[in-house]
Amino acid sequence: MACDLLNMILMMKKNKFFIGIFLTACLSLVVIPKGVCAKHNKSVPDSLQTLCFDVNGLSFAMQRVEGGVFFMGGTREQHKESASIDKPVHTVALDAYYVATTEVTQALWKAVMPEWEFVEPLYLPEFPVCYVTWDDCQEFIRRLCVITNMPFRLPTEAEWEFAARGGNMSSGYKFAGGNEIDSVSWSLSNSNFRRHEVAQKKPNELGLFDMTGNVSEWCSDWYASYHLGTEPNPKGPQEGTLKIVRGSSFDDCVENSYLSRRDSDNPKSSTTYCGLRLALTLPDEPTLQVREEMAITRRVKVGNVRLKMLYVPNEHFYYILENAITWRVWSRIMKEEMQGKGSHAVTGKTSKEWASFLEMCRQKSMIPFDWATKEEVQHALTEKIIPEPKITQPRQHRWEKDVLSIQRHRRFIKKLQPWAEMVSPNIKLKVPDDPILLTYNDSEKDDQPKWLVIRGQIHNR
Repeated sequence: MACDLLNMILMMKKNKFFIGIFLTACLSLVVIPKGVCAKHNKSVPDSLQTLCFDVNGLSFAMQRVEGGVFFMGGTREQHKESASIDKPVHTVALDAYYVATTEVTQALWKAVMPEWEFVEPLYLPEFPVCYVTWDDCQEFIRRLCVITNMPFRLPTEAEWEFAARGGNMSSGYKFAGGNEIDSVSWSLSNSNFRRHEVAQKKPNELGLFDMTGNVSEWCSDWYASYHLGTEPNPKGPQEGTLKIVRGSSFDDCVENSYLSRRDSDNPKSSTTYCGLRLALTLPDEPTLQVREEMAITRRVKVGNVRLKMLYVPNEHFYYILENAITWRVWSRIMKEEMQGKGSHAVTGKTSKEWASFLEMCRQKSMIPFDWATKEEVQHALTEKIIPEPKITQPRQHRWEKDVLSIQRHRRFIKKLQPWAEMVSPNIKLKVPDDPILLTYNDSEKDDQPKWLVIRGQIHNR
C-alpha cells in the first residue's frame, strides 16, 4: 500500500495540478471539531456586528440591524392572510439598532431577577420566559441596564417588523426566515401545543431565531392604526390602552403566523403565549436623515379615486403616477362609460380630451398635476420605479353598435324630411353627423399613454 502511494506521488511530481488535488484530499481527512465547523459554516454577513453581554455568568448576543427604509404592513408576499389591521402598507425609515438573537430565556430572566417565582412548577432555563406582563418586562429591563450599564429596551413595532423581515437583507419571505413555516417556526402544526427551547429552528437573514412562532413578543408601542406617509423611527402614540404584541406563538395556526400580523394586549396581562426580546441603540449611533419629500409613496385623492404617486430621485425630484392613466381611472374621474380594458393604458384620446382630464384632476384634488415629459417617464422606467404600460385598443363592438344606430337614425331623418316639408316648408329636421366621417376627420388623436406627475413636495390627503 505504501509503495503504491509512493509511486502515485512520483507520477504526479511533474504535474502541479494533480499535486494540489492530492494535498487537498489529504487535508480533508483531518478531523475538525464539530463546534468549529458549525461556527465556520454559520452564514453571517461580514457587514453585521454582534455584541455579546454577560450577566452573572450567563451570556446573550445582540445582532446589529443596519438602518434602512422599508414597506411596513400587509405587503404582497403576505397573501390573502394579511388582515385589515395590517394596512395600509406604508413607508418607514429606521436608524441602526441592535436586537437580541433569541427571545429572553428563563435563565436570563432568573439571572436578572433572582427572586422571581415562575408560574410553571418546572424551571426550563433555555425556554423563552412567559407569564410576564409588559410592566414586568420594564422592571426586568431596568435592572438589566443597571447590571450592564447599557440602555436596553423593548423594540418598537417598526423595529420588530424590520428585523423579522431580515432588514436590508430581506428576501421577501412570508414568515421570518422562509416560506415554509415548519422550518423556521414552532406553530400549531409542529409544536405539540407547547413552547420549545430557543434557537432550534432556522434563523432569518439576520441570524435572528424564533421571530415567527414559539412565543409572541411585547413591543414598546401603544396600539394605533397605521397611516400613510413616511415616518422616521416611529414610536407609536404617547398613550393608549393596549400594547403592541408581535410575532405568532406556538398555539397559532399557519394562517395567523405571517410576520406582518399585528396583535395587542393589556399591559397588565400575562399569558403562556407571550414573552419578550431585547433591543438596544448605542448613544453614538449616527442617525438616518430622511427628508419628508423623500417619501417613497404618496397617495392623493382625486374625487372618489385614490392615486398612488411614486418618488423619483433626480436632480429635481418629482412624483410620478405608478401606472399610466388607465381606462378605469379615466371612466371614474370623467364619469364616462369604460371604453377599453380597465387595467390598460388609455390611448386614442384627443389633445382636448386629455386637457379636460388634467383640469378635472386639478379641480378635484387641488393639486398642481401635470403631464410627465418623455424624459421623466424614461428616467422612471430606467430606474424601474414604474412598470411598462399595458396597452390595448379600445373595445370596438360597443362603438360599432353606436355607429350603426346613428347611421340608421340619419337615414330615417332623411326619409322623414320630405314629409315634414309637405306639412310646412320651414321645418328643417336636424340630421346627426356621420360618426365614421368624424373619426376620419379627427387628426388630433394621441396614441401615447400618459402619466400624471407632480414636481416638488406634496402632502398626503
